[in-house]
Amino acid sequence: MARLPDRFDLWVSKARACPDPDRTADYVLGALIVLSHWYFLNLGTKENPRPAETDLEGVRHLLVFSDPDRISEILPPDDDSAKPLPVIAIPSDAAMTWCLDRRAEGMGGLLVNPVGDSFAVSLDHLAAFHNEWRRRGARHASGYWIPNLTTEEEDFWQEHGL
Repeated sequence: MARLPDRFDLWVSKARACPDPDRTADYVLGALIVLSHWYFLNLGTKENPRPAETDLEGVRHLLVFSDPDRISEILPPDDDSAKPLPVIAIPSDAAMTWCLDRRAEGMGGLLVNPVGDSFAVSLDHLAAFHNEWRRRGARHASGYWIPNLTTEEEDFWQEHGL
């Protein structure tokens, strides 16, 4: 059965309407940073976690999910429904740093919500976003600011509490 779109899906669809790819990536990263956690599929063990990754156009990307239920969409059906999902949950501000630290391992980007309407972001763009977010105070409650928003874009973000 198809999953109903959630608030994050709405943010991503609005972001895709933007003609500037850099601004689109900022919108998606802004939607991620206001989440309490980022979720990663754990291919390792609880003691030795290893996040799932994929190769896009020769660049390694971490698989990032906006909520843990999305992880179940890419896993094969399991007869043991009581078994917990193999999830790594990291608070969003720490997740940015953690993802950026993966560059030393050859990681080049993030693939956000890889099932359905996925979105790829380079770690270089994440680093620029992270630096700007930190420079502006690294606040979650007040959302984030993107310079030169149109009136329609500003209304959208205000309407959604950002």
